[in-house]
This record gives sequence, C-alpha cells and structure tokens, in this order.
Amino acid sequence: MVLLCYLPWLGVAEAANRYISDNVYTYLHSGPSNQFRIIGTVNAGEPVEQLDHDAKTEYVQIRDAEGRTGWVNGDFIQTEESFRSRLPLLEEELTNTKQMLASVDERHELDMQDKTTRLLQQEQELNLVHDQFNELRQQHAKLESENQRLSSLMDDKEHKMRLDWLLNGGMVAGAGILFGILLPMIPLRRKRNQSRWMN
Repeated sequence: MVLLCYLPWLGVAEAANRYISDNVYTYLHSGPSNQFRIIGTVNAGEPVEQLDHDAKTEYVQIRDAEGRTGWVNGDFIQTEESFRSRLPLLEEELTNTKQMLASVDERHELDMQDKTTRLLQQEQELNLVHDQFNELRQQHAKLESENQRLSSLMDDKEHKMRLDWLLNGGMVAGAGILFGILLPMIPLRRKRNQSRWMN
C-alpha cells in the first residue's frame, strides 16, 4: 500500500465526508488498529463517511457506500474528492465537450460550405460580368469602326458635293460668259438685215 496523503486529525466525533486514496485499497477492521479482525475491504477512490478518530492509533472510523461501519488506517483517507468518484462527472464533461466540438465542427463545415457556395456564385457572376464587358468592348469596337466608315463616306460625299458645285459653278460661269459674248452680236445682225431690206 502506498502512502499518498497525511492529514492532521482533530479529535472530533462528528461525521464528515472523506475519500479513500486513489492508488490504494485498504482493509476495514472491526476496531481502531490492525490488531482487530478484518471485516472487509474498501476500494481505492471510494467515498466514505468519517465517524470517529482514534488519536493513539491514527485509525479512522468510517461508514462506506454499502453502509458498513469499521476502522481504516488514517493515512489512506483524504479530504479531496478522489479521481474515481469524479470519473463519472469527468466522463460526462468529456462527452459534452465532444458533442460541443462535434457541433462546432458541423457548424464550421456548414459555414465553410456556405462560404464556398457564395464564392462560387461570386465567381460565376464575375465571369458573367467579364463576358458582358468583352461583348460591350467588341460592340464598341464595331461601332467605332462603323463611325469611322460613315465619317469617311461623309467626307467623300462633301468632297464630291464641292466638286459638283465647283463644276456647276464653272458651267454656269462659262455659259454666262458665252451668253455675254453672243448677246451683243444678235441685234447687230438684225440691224444689218433691216438695212438690206429697206434698200
């Protein structure tokens, strides 16, 4: 048997909760020393109720979970709750922690899936906008080319109109000059014809 904890005992007879050390089991005696007969054993970590204390032998009278009353070596009694008695609570806490972690992992996975879905949607929308931008750029290039073609046609048409006006103006001017030359000659012929008829 291993000595883990030594407590200074007070000479009080009132009941108190105690625990058998985790790493030992001890014999339960009928009296306050190992000279008394053994009436059973108490497992390590088992909670017991302290009833009395023998200052001479340092034995402690206890009542165990089965309701048995006897004496054990006081070196094997501790005030702190034993690991064995805390084990069910620790196991429950561990189970709750695992459930919480599983829930957190599930929420994290759902959150990651949601973010991944939104990223994919944003990527698709970005690709659509990119395609629309390329289409608009192509349309702009076509419109710019058509505008240049129409501007060139308009310039050619204006140039042709200027040539037509110049040609028409030249013809009108030439006709005017010709008419100006021929006009004075017409009355003279008439006068000559009249003079010949009178003679």
